[in-house]
Amino acid sequence: MEKIFTDQNLMLVVNVQNLLAAEGILGELRNTYASGASGSLAFTEVWPELWIAKRDVARASAVLSALSQQPEQAWICASCVEENPSSFDFCWQCGEPSP
Repeated sequence: MEKIFTDQNLMLVVNVQNLLAAEGILGELRNTYASGASGSLAFTEVWPELWIAKRDVARASAVLSALSQQPEQAWICASCVEENPSSFDFCWQCGEPSP
């Protein structure tokens, strides 16, 4: 097993686990409840971690690399012609729903 991903946010680690599982790469969560030991250890030592089989490391790295390189697709509001990030469901300027 090899550690492929770690972050202080457990939800983010679980999200990466789910993204890899969708590609057929199974992972194991570790340090899920280790934050209680953070007073005795370095804070990064108790972050949640995602571990996968060594045979899947190259494929998982390629999947994560491709995900991080996807450009964010902005959308233009039909009402006020304002550019909005893809994560916005409504125009930040006028409140019009995204297309």
